[in-house]
Amino acid sequence: MARRGLGLTAGYAVSVTGGVVSLMAYARVLGPQVYGQLAVYLALVEAFQAVVFQWHRLAFVRFWTASARNDDADAYLRTSHLVWLAIALVALAAIALALAFEAGSRQVWLAVGVLALAKSAALYTQEIARAGSAVLRYAFASFLLTVGATLAGLIAWSLTHSMTLTLYGTAAVFVLQAILCGFDRVAVMRHARFSVDQLRAMLHYGLPLIPVFIATTAMTRLDRPILAMFEQPAVVGIYAAASGLITNAISAACLLIVTPCYPWLLREKASRSAAGHRAFHARLGLLMLACVFAVSIVVMVLRDVALPLMLGPSIGNAALPLVLPLLAIATIAAFRAHFFDQAYHLHARTKALMSINLLTMTLAVAATYFGARMAGCGGMVRGLLAVNVVALLISAAFARGIVDLGRVVCGAILLSAFAAAALAAGELSNDVLNRAGHAGIWTECLSAIVALSLFGGMCVGANVGSIREALRGKL
Repeated sequence: MARRGLGLTAGYAVSVTGGVVSLMAYARVLGPQVYGQLAVYLALVEAFQAVVFQWHRLAFVRFWTASARNDDADAYLRTSHLVWLAIALVALAAIALALAFEAGSRQVWLAVGVLALAKSAALYTQEIARAGSAVLRYAFASFLLTVGATLAGLIAWSLTHSMTLTLYGTAAVFVLQAILCGFDRVAVMRHARFSVDQLRAMLHYGLPLIPVFIATTAMTRLDRPILAMFEQPAVVGIYAAASGLITNAISAACLLIVTPCYPWLLREKASRSAAGHRAFHARLGLLMLACVFAVSIVVMVLRDVALPLMLGPSIGNAALPLVLPLLAIATIAAFRAHFFDQAYHLHARTKALMSINLLTMTLAVAATYFGARMAGCGGMVRGLLAVNVVALLISAAFARGIVDLGRVVCGAILLSAFAAAALAAGELSNDVLNRAGHAGIWTECLSAIVALSLFGGMCVGANVGSIREALRGKL
């Protein structure tokens, strides 16, 4: 079990690290203008994938893992395969219908559709590898989904300077990854039975998640296409690169805690009381938030050096004013997704999660659209920040029965105060060293170390999220 957990964590690490490397490569090679165009297409791919396929992947992982203990894994796998194929056929029909009425370049939009289907298939088979404990295959799939696909896209762009062929080159890697991860599960279609009960269980859990992923898409993916309606592609590229980099950094901090702890949370439900489990979940959530604040402090202190270095001077320097609001948006969104939404998943309350996301979805689309229309990129960012705050408050209000909200709120306030003090100390250290004539990358790094050390010391001293017990391996 420990080896499997370590392998899954490694797979997630490859996925997050590869995502950052891919973003950096695209931003530096393509520049803001072309990257802005590509970002819109990739955002639409992510939106398609989230709305059509994500709910199925999540239901698959939950119920196939459970059915494996009852010797029904093959039946569930066959049922899941058939559902996936039905969804793919519907998606293909929708793409064909959309292309029939498309007035622009059908070649590009066909490539976007192919890429969306290929990526969805790749993610589905990757989840099969994860649920089946094929951790090496899962880690390699994570590499292909990020670095491999990016290399293929960049090679295609460098040889042809065609956006259509770039998208097809990326899709080819996704198809290869789907074959590598799913070839050994095709045989189950011949001998396993189709289970109506399994289908009913999967749909009962998974279908209410569709509005959840629609709302998530509206808050995290549709910003780029909407911004492209009112800003130049270069502005979209700058925003997309900065947003993607910061979101990946914050997601990495969350996954560092969530990846090994989610199975632990599920197991502990059987051995702890309801109040004890809520307190345990709250402590893990505060540890995750502490990691997020630590990453945010490092990004803020190193922003003048890190962004131009990672994204290239043309994008990095232009993105500096966006760092603080994007960090706030990413932190709020990540904590909502990885803590409050996780609580609903832990207790299988997907209908409640659906209701919450339906409440926030309209607000998200309206705030993104009208913010971009009235004030461009800055207005859209402010609108997204306001919507994420509202979504967090709504999620917290509905989760009072399954989350130790008092402990979470007190700990979050304390962590916020510690982060603000540490960031002020880092900025002061940087200013003092610059006045002393020691400006440079090492000054920025030393200031980040000062800020991070102070934040860590305050967190351990106040024992936020029972951090001292966590350091001793006990929670």
